[in-house]
Amino acid sequence: MNNAQVYARIGKITAFVTFALATVLFALYYFTGHLDYGIYGYLFFLFALPIHFILFIFLIIKSRKCDDSRKIHQSIGFMLLNFPVAILYFGIGIYFTGVMRMTIKNTTGSEIKNIKIIGCEKKELPVLKNGESESVWIDINGDCSISLSYIDVNGKLEIETVIGYVCSGMGQKIVYSIGQGETGW
Repeated sequence: MNNAQVYARIGKITAFVTFALATVLFALYYFTGHLDYGIYGYLFFLFALPIHFILFIFLIIKSRKCDDSRKIHQSIGFMLLNFPVAILYFGIGIYFTGVMRMTIKNTTGSEIKNIKIIGCEKKELPVLKNGESESVWIDINGDCSISLSYIDVNGKLEIETVIGYVCSGMGQKIVYSIGQGETGW
């Protein structure tokens, strides 16, 4: 294996491993909503970006000194594809830190009506039968709390605190069971 092939292989492996790790971290954050995965993704972004950039410059320099630089240029192309992917993942991750993705689950034992989610943003659900759940996304606009009100089977208005305090950067994915009280952190 000549030097050009070695350099090309290093570039392709770096591009693939970086893409795979970033995609796994992004998927874990997206599907679980745990802030830890978002932080790991952010740290990975900060770590991988300079390494990618240094290797990118190194491969460009080596490609100018090789007779057969086509393979090195191809691996540089693969590495360049990671930059828009990283920016996309980073942007989506930042967006999700400003959103509470809540699944509201009715565990009251009966149908409830006129469900109003109050706080950061107002949302309404007309009816939720016992055992059913509905997902809502709440934009976090600064410091706020999230509560909900509903009318139970007896026609009584019930009010519950879902999250007592939330601010931008605290977005996550939660399941809230109506009648169980505040979820907390």
